[in-house]
Amino acid sequence: MVQSAGTPEVFPSLLAARDFLEDKGYRIPKSKIYRDKDAGKITLGEDGKTVTAMAAWEYAEKHLEKINVNSKDLKDLQARKINNTIRNQDLDFEKKQFEFDKDKGNYILRKDFEAELAARAVILESGFRHMFNTKAREWIALVGGKADKSADLLQALNTGLDEQLNNYASVQTFQVMFEAE
Repeated sequence: MVQSAGTPEVFPSLLAARDFLEDKGYRIPKSKIYRDKDAGKITLGEDGKTVTAMAAWEYAEKHLEKINVNSKDLKDLQARKINNTIRNQDLDFEKKQFEFDKDKGNYILRKDFEAELAARAVILESGFRHMFNTKAREWIALVGGKADKSADLLQALNTGLDEQLNNYASVQTFQVMFEAE
């Protein structure tokens, strides 16, 4: 290869350009480069012998294939790229779907959810306390103050517990007022 100051790289002959391209990984038999020159696929310099680096690269890009490039690897790479693109589109869709559902009120913020749970726990506690206060006399009368009737008392307590847990698990709307002490 010959290089002059201020001018692009120039190969002294067609074979020198071929050797350079072959070193860069392009498959090119000697006979092919001569046929391609005759077909006008590669441009020689004004002297009819030299080849500029630019002309050699343009020729390689348009008319040659690289050696040791595994087409299966390229197909796998392309398939991975397509799969990643599809996965990103799916994630974008899921994100937009979530935002849409959130705007419709199908989701609530975690802090709102935790406040709802806390409110329900307060309701459960107050329900138990109210039940104990209102049914204490009934339960005492139920067992007649006798220890041998503890099974009847336990049955009544379990029934009351079931009622309160059913109330807690319902989807009813409750209003809870928190007051500062």
